[in-house]
Amino acid sequence: MADSKRILIIDDDQDYVDALKVILESNGYQVGHAYNVTDGHKAIETKKPDLIILDVMMEKYTDGFDFCYRLKHDDKLKTIPVMIVTAVTDKTGFKFSPETDGEYLEADDYVKKPIPVAELLSRVDRLLNKV
Repeated sequence: MADSKRILIIDDDQDYVDALKVILESNGYQVGHAYNVTDGHKAIETKKPDLIILDVMMEKYTDGFDFCYRLKHDDKLKTIPVMIVTAVTDKTGFKFSPETDGEYLEADDYVKKPIPVAELLSRVDRLLNKV
């Protein structure tokens, strides 16, 4: 597994992170995690991931959006694909989409929690194998 893809999960829900880790690791991915954006940034500096799975609402309701925006405007990191997986719409009623909010929400993919396992794996594979 030395050349397996590395995925970083940034989400403050430990149970959700643990579930994602089991799914992704059982499908051959190396998985790291951080429970907030500060630790997520440190994890990226330590070892650049091939993909980031990012929650939106952590310490602040906009943490994920702000983090993704900063990442996509950093010349060294902007090529890392970001998949936002969140329940922000259910919690706040606000709808977000890369198609309609692309100026601020520059994630490569956006899905609502909970995401079925087969769909998660399909989206991860698509993002990691983009040419």
